[in-house]
Amino acid sequence: MRFLYWIIAIPLAVLIAVFSVSNRAAVTLSLWPLPYEIDLPLFLPIMVALLVGLGIGFAFEWLIQGKHRRAARRMDSELKRIKTEDGTPKADQKALGHS
Repeated sequence: MRFLYWIIAIPLAVLIAVFSVSNRAAVTLSLWPLPYEIDLPLFLPIMVALLVGLGIGFAFEWLIQGKHRRAARRMDSELKRIKTEDGTPKADQKALGHS
C-alpha cells in the first residue's frame, strides 16, 4: 500500500510544481464586497481554492462516516467486555489454535 502511495504522490507533486512554475503571472484578486485588491501569482488562488474544496470534502466524508466509526467503537467495547467477562476458552478458540 505504501508503494502505491508513492507511485501516486510523486507524479502528483511534480505536476503541482510544474503548474506552479508555469503560472507565475500576477493577477489581481478582488474581494468583491470589500474594497480590497490583492496581487498574487495565478497559481496561488487556484491552489487555495483546491485545498479549500479538498478540506470541505474531507470534512463532509468524516461527518457522513461518523455513524460507522461509532458502531465500530461500540462493537469493539462490547467485544472487550465479553472477553473480560468470560475467561474460559471456547471451542472455536481451541479450533483456531488459541489456548
